[in-house]
Amino acid sequence: MKIKISILGLVAWCAAVFLPVMPAHAQTDSALLDALVKKGLLSDQDAEDIRASEETAYASTAASKISLGTSIKSITFYGDLRLRYELRDGVTPAGITGTGGAQLNHGDTQTDNRWRYRLRFGVKGDLYDNFFYGIRLATNPNYDRSGNVTFGHSNAEGPFGKDQSLLSIDQVYLGWHATDYLTLTGGQMPNPLYTTNLVWDDNLNPAGAAEQFDKTFGNTEIFATAGQFVYQAAAGNGLGNTLGATQNFSNTFMYAEQIGFKYKFDDSTFFKGAATIYTYSGTQGNTEGTVAGLYSGGPLTITAPNNSPSYFNGPFVGAGSAPETNVTGINNLAVLETPMEFDFKIGPGIHTVTSGDPKDMTSTTTGWTLPVRLFADFAYNFEADQRADAARAAILSAGNNGGVTANSNSGITAGTPLGDPTIQGVLNSGKGFLDQSAYQVGVEVGQLKKKGDWDGKLFWMSTGYYAVDPNLVDADIFNAATNMQGVVVSAAHNWTDGLSSTVRYAYAMPVNGRLATPNVNQDLQEGDIRQYNLFQADLMWKF
Repeated sequence: MKIKISILGLVAWCAAVFLPVMPAHAQTDSALLDALVKKGLLSDQDAEDIRASEETAYASTAASKISLGTSIKSITFYGDLRLRYELRDGVTPAGITGTGGAQLNHGDTQTDNRWRYRLRFGVKGDLYDNFFYGIRLATNPNYDRSGNVTFGHSNAEGPFGKDQSLLSIDQVYLGWHATDYLTLTGGQMPNPLYTTNLVWDDNLNPAGAAEQFDKTFGNTEIFATAGQFVYQAAAGNGLGNTLGATQNFSNTFMYAEQIGFKYKFDDSTFFKGAATIYTYSGTQGNTEGTVAGLYSGGPLTITAPNNSPSYFNGPFVGAGSAPETNVTGINNLAVLETPMEFDFKIGPGIHTVTSGDPKDMTSTTTGWTLPVRLFADFAYNFEADQRADAARAAILSAGNNGGVTANSNSGITAGTPLGDPTIQGVLNSGKGFLDQSAYQVGVEVGQLKKKGDWDGKLFWMSTGYYAVDPNLVDADIFNAATNMQGVVVSAAHNWTDGLSSTVRYAYAMPVNGRLATPNVNQDLQEGDIRQYNLFQADLMWKF
């Protein structure tokens, strides 16, 4: 749903619908009057006269015309505005194309140098009888894993285009706290799972239903979540659901089951971990592998310049006519994810010193403390072998060598038949553990809670070609690509409450040099990145 709307108009609309009749200070004044009456400083009649005068004055203001719906118990306005400078750079190797193109003596390079912004604005709160709600809008409805709007992006009408500056609904949900430990939610909701950007881009909000259990036993908190998410609606998704003369109009679902715990050693030290399994339904039609398949028989017509591996979109580097659904396909995915973290503080902290003699005074000394978080995540696709087999089967079914050759890293030359051992070696790639798994490990020091706070983060991340759902991986870090591994470092500072800046650098390369780095992304379009650099500088206001 796209809504073209001014921000001031949006604020005014929300205020008109949701703000309460009486301002908060009116309740405080009434309590003060009652206290004065009890102390005998005012008579009951004096207090009533003051209340009547206040109500008369308030009735003449515009605020008195604003009312809160009788079903709404509370409301919170919130959001964030991020300004960003970003530089992305990707380099492909020298090689040959699959369309008989010219031999490339050097690699191609693509660089994006952009100024961007992202705006998110929402309302959330409680209804009566333990129900709750939420609605949020975000910019750039055309790409769910970003929300970023590029300054100067033109809509073909001239400079200063606004086609990405539309606000769209990205969260709309209702929920019920059925008990103190059971919560039910339906709609397009904030991700209810404990997860990381190894598997989920944090801009994505799953749609469907979720059930959450959370109960504490002593120092241990046990939580569990089940999600039934509508992944793609029938007849209109981009997952290749056409079956020739017959079409399958079944919805595609994603299911998530998570169980985890959090153990508190003390008020500032805890360990948290979970295990989640992701599966799918509706990914197969009347013909095996044709619905939402990773690879289909139809070739992809690559736009000019189609003799460049920069536009490669196939199972390994250099394909000139690759199967069309190879990136978005969700066949053969049964992914286990295990996020975890250990949080503690270091430093002298606040200590109480007491002498052995009870007559001595007790003294306290205040020292610094520094929050530290060690975090990790691991994901493994139990059906990775079958996913790799489906990719090879599609190439083999194309005949001859299907227009497929590879770059200099593979040692394949133009016109090499499929039966050649070198090609077979490339086709057999993807069976290794790192191709079928993904992991992240890192450390974060500091926090961003109040003015003057600092935060630093360093982590390594590796995402195998067949390890995870390629439609969900983070777009901000490694170009929304699989078969990428590298290091990410960032530093952030709170200039004042709610206003912070962050600088981030990332460097990455392929996990498996014989495979491509496919992506479904509006950033770098290269599908065979050998060297990748990212620099981002953000200014963020949260309200």
